[in-house]
Amino acid sequence: MLPLTFAVLAILTGALILLRVRWHDLSQKTHTILIACACASVVLYAITFVTGWNTASDHLNALLYWLAIAGYEFFLLLFTLLRPRWLTTIIAIILLLPIFSASPFLPLEDLFHTAPHTIVAVGPNFISDRAPWGAGTSAGSGFDLIIYSYPSWTHLLRHRRQASHYFNSQCNAAQASARLEPDGRHILMSCPALPNQEPYTARNLVVKLY
Repeated sequence: MLPLTFAVLAILTGALILLRVRWHDLSQKTHTILIACACASVVLYAITFVTGWNTASDHLNALLYWLAIAGYEFFLLLFTLLRPRWLTTIIAIILLLPIFSASPFLPLEDLFHTAPHTIVAVGPNFISDRAPWGAGTSAGSGFDLIIYSYPSWTHLLRHRRQASHYFNSQCNAAQASARLEPDGRHILMSCPALPNQEPYTARNLVVKLY
């Protein structure tokens, strides 16, 4: 899905560049609407990122991320309208390049192909979500194990509490799991040792939920 993701991002960037070229031909009302929409998309994603709250739909979360990226590119292109344009254009290009690095770019793929998630209830209103990242079982791949809580009145929203990033070369990441401790305030996040390694190489960590 990476080629598709890159192609769609390239088309989106091209459309925004065209919008920048025609910017002065648009009405003031259109300017206001576009700026408000771009600002709302960036602010909404920033709120979900800072607070740890998001939706239970990975595709919807990916769509919100796409909208935030579009808003970010939109403001960078508006920045190039300022003078001196040669300087603002260089700055905008420098600020745009990080989008194409792995960490910001890979989550965009979730809109077209969501990795299979293993969701397990670990306590009242708590779940663990294990999802693969990277390709296959190579050293540059693994699983993320994330602990979420959700309100008692809905399962459509969830709050990220804790997370662990496991490499397949470190432990048996595909079997990573979480277990609520008896006090109900801590959780044991465990990644078993690989079959060819000693048991003590397992990665076990007790973390606080609140």
